[in-house]
Amino acid sequence: MKIFFKTFGCRVNQYETEALRERLLADGGSGATDDYESADLCVINTCAITGEADKDALRMVRRIARRNPGARLVVTGCCAERDAERIRAAAPEAILCANAGKEELPRLLGFACGPGVRRIRRFDGHSRAFLKVQDGCDMACTYCVVPSVRPALSCRPWEEVRGEAAGLLAAGYRELVLCGIRMGRYLGEEAGRRADLVGLIERLLDLPEDFRIRLSSLEITDVTPRLLALLQAGGGHGAAAPGAAPFSSRGGGGGCLAPSLHLPLQSGSSSVLERMGRWYSAELAARRLAELRSACPGTAVFTDVMVGFPGETDGEAEESFRFVRDAGFSGLHVFRYSRREGTPAAAYPDQVPAAAAWERAERMRALDRELREGFAAAAVGSRRRVVVEEGSPGSRTEALTDHFLKVVLDRDPGPGLHWARIGRSEGPLAFGQIEA
Repeated sequence: MKIFFKTFGCRVNQYETEALRERLLADGGSGATDDYESADLCVINTCAITGEADKDALRMVRRIARRNPGARLVVTGCCAERDAERIRAAAPEAILCANAGKEELPRLLGFACGPGVRRIRRFDGHSRAFLKVQDGCDMACTYCVVPSVRPALSCRPWEEVRGEAAGLLAAGYRELVLCGIRMGRYLGEEAGRRADLVGLIERLLDLPEDFRIRLSSLEITDVTPRLLALLQAGGGHGAAAPGAAPFSSRGGGGGCLAPSLHLPLQSGSSSVLERMGRWYSAELAARRLAELRSACPGTAVFTDVMVGFPGETDGEAEESFRFVRDAGFSGLHVFRYSRREGTPAAAYPDQVPAAAAWERAERMRALDRELREGFAAAAVGSRRRVVVEEGSPGSRTEALTDHFLKVVLDRDPGPGLHWARIGRSEGPLAFGQIEA
């Protein structure tokens, strides 16, 4: 049996697809294919964070239903939770599976793959492995559908996460990206002993391999003094001299914590943040960012910026722009507000006209380009440890530094962590040479 997999959306979704892939392919008669038209089974893991995400998933569902009507089609993920009727209208024979049912899906499909094993052993098509540690969100952001499609907070036992990390390191991965829906809420337990996110990171850093941990999205209020202390201790490892002893926050392992954070502030206007249902003001965010800069000046910080939220005035948009411009971010993820039925914000008055939202987004994207160009230029002359990205375009070899800077290398050094000297930059890209 040939199986086609397609993932939309976040790193948690990508992890969950990989977990499904491993269990479904554990049946000896199955193999993966990139061609959905020749597949016997198509598994689509969807996203519902924006209207565009819905449309992308539905387009894929319709395409498969039309071009390969004989295949079994499984649609899972957040869009399957939220838009089941539209999916059934597009593909009446599709099997819909809620997020909570993903672990049971192989059994329901009749695969002889045994009981669910939550650990993954590899990450197909990636040189960096995503490692899910937490699921669910119970916050009340007025624009967001995630609490309605992933409402239950759950955390994996820290020893289970550590075991999976050890297996991925043994398979050759040298960057592990910890991910979750609301990762800062992590609180894992094993044999009566608890560990929060910092405690989990400390336990992972004790693993013996030379590797690095990168954190996916965290809220600004999750950046605690203990996390700052860990960044202080581990952030410099990426720029150390060749042959230096690898960092371990607890002295026993070879791991380091990458000095980069993604903190999705959403807006730099306190009044907009309040209408969004965010639990902090722009002033609090500014203080936390200043504390981060003071404690860990070399840490690269990225953020999400939403423009065109209902009621956002020209003055609030300008306030947000100036905050983001002056905050010292290394890059932005800019997106326009997407009206999601069933959320409080969808019923707010003063929905921002599309043209105004587009204009604000383009201005923010221009700022993003400026920030990323400055980020790349500032790295020229430095030496960084890099991981080559699988699937680099054409004959070009691209890699990521510890600070999450994309570097075009002079040659492919193969798997693992490597030292590179950054020689020049061009726009948001850096160019470097591999050093022995």
